[in-house]
Order: sequence, then C-alpha cells, then structure tokens
Amino acid sequence: MSLPEIQKIAVIGATGRLGAPVTAELSKNFDVRALVRSPEKAKKMLPDNVEIVKADLHNVSELHAGLDGVDAIYLNLSTDTADETLPFYQEREGVQNVISAAKGLGIQYIAKIGSLGAYPPAVEKIKNNVVPNLIRMQGHKIIAESGIKHTFFAPTHFMELLPVMIDKGALQWIGNTDVKIYWISVVDYAKQVVKAFQNYTIMPEHCAIQGPEGIPVREALEKFVENYDPSLKIRVAPLWVMKLMGLFNSQMKFFAHLFEYFGNHEDAFYAGETWELLGKPTTTLETFAKNLRKNNAT
Repeated sequence: MSLPEIQKIAVIGATGRLGAPVTAELSKNFDVRALVRSPEKAKKMLPDNVEIVKADLHNVSELHAGLDGVDAIYLNLSTDTADETLPFYQEREGVQNVISAAKGLGIQYIAKIGSLGAYPPAVEKIKNNVVPNLIRMQGHKIIAESGIKHTFFAPTHFMELLPVMIDKGALQWIGNTDVKIYWISVVDYAKQVVKAFQNYTIMPEHCAIQGPEGIPVREALEKFVENYDPSLKIRVAPLWVMKLMGLFNSQMKFFAHLFEYFGNHEDAFYAGETWELLGKPTTTLETFAKNLRKNNAT
C-alpha cells in the first residue's frame, strides 16, 4: 500500500533566519501551519497564506493542538550555546516534546535541519565536535526512535551567514580562513526541502546539504566583498582573542567554541546523493552577493 501524499505541514521555528524562507517556499506548494511563540511577529514575517498558531516548545498540550490535522512536520531548531549543562535545549528536550505531542496524530513524516557536523559520515572524521552537534544528535535519536519516517538535513555553512558578519564597515571572521567550504544558499536549500516533502517516501534518513562549489573561507570573504560592497574591509580576529573574551562573556565563549570547530574541519563532499534526489544547487557565492546588493538597493 502506497503512503498518502503530504498536503499540510506544520513548521516549528518558522520565524528564524533560515526558517522563514523555507516556510515561505513550502507555502507555495503545501498548506502550511506555523507553530510560533509570537503570532504578531510571525504575521509580519510570513506569507499571508501561512496559518499561524501559538505554541511553545515547552508546552506539550499546545504543541499537540497545533499539530492536530497536519500530515508532516518541519523542524527549524537550533542550539546556540557551548554549555552542556542546561536543563532545556530546543534540539533535545524541545524535540522530545514535539514527539510526545505528535503521538496518536498520524504524522507521516518529520524533516529537521541539523548540520554537516551531525552527518554520520562526517562525524567519523571530527576530532572534537561542538556542543550544538552533540545536543542535536541526541535529539535526532529521539526522532529516530519515534518510528515516524524522518530525514535529517545536514547543511554546511549558509551564504546568509556572511552579511550577518558585517559590522562597522568590515566583513568579520574568527580564526582559520584556509578551510574549504561548499557554501549553500538558503534559497537552494528551501527548494530541496520542498522536493523532499514531495518525495518523502524515498528520502534517506540523513541528507547532506552542500552548494555547487567548494571555496576556502578567505576566498569566499573576498568574493563576497567584491560582488556585494567593495568598500567593505575584511577583518579576521585571532581565535585566542575571542577565547579570552569568552572568559567574561557567554556569547563570545560560544563564538570561540564554534569558530574553533569551523577552523579545524574542512568540508569533504557528501552531497552527491542529495543532488540526485533533490536537484543540484545553482546559486554561487558570486550570484548570491550580487543578488543581495541588488535587493538592498531597491
């Protein structure tokens, strides 16, 4: 017996920097319900055809009500800390609450964004993984044990990270800039997510997400500046400075933790199967930067 097509998707994390464009793309192809903490914020960010329901990851009953009547779930959750001792993480306890809330509702499929550092073939090569990956892999295990068909997307660095790193007339980075990365655009990723939901019955458990070209960080910074805003300077902070600042500031500690990991792990290419299933990304870093400049000028 063939499984039914997915018609309605619940998105949790729909107002995030990556969640919003994916939600918008999903809404072009499916009925979408966004489960959010702030409906007012969501209404300003999301397309008018997205149904908005108030629900908090801490509240299983709210999640259960919000998931009632949907066929599938897309999770856009994150772990932004280097602290392994917190009582609640979106990607572990939050995931557990989603799975508890989904019981008895006939959910056919769950897709979740993760990271390349939580992709099993990559994990084998990682010497010291970061706290976010350790937490999210625990959450992935919870989903896997639910018995619901699922896919964990494992993206490398998003191109959208670069404009976020601009401050005071400079594009900033921390630590090593020699490692090669297959930068991916969220526009291409969103299209792949749509295709995954359209073909969920043949989707693998783990799906590597990488862009069309591998570019070292230094070259990527230069290419972005050249095509987006040549007046920007490139400023690379030594990792030891960020670690020192992290002794007094938890956010700086997290940045140091993250960028030390970035600098020690170059992308191997894993996305061949993904491209066969979901299509090869077409956005290059040059195209991304030029489009961003054009959009900001209008």
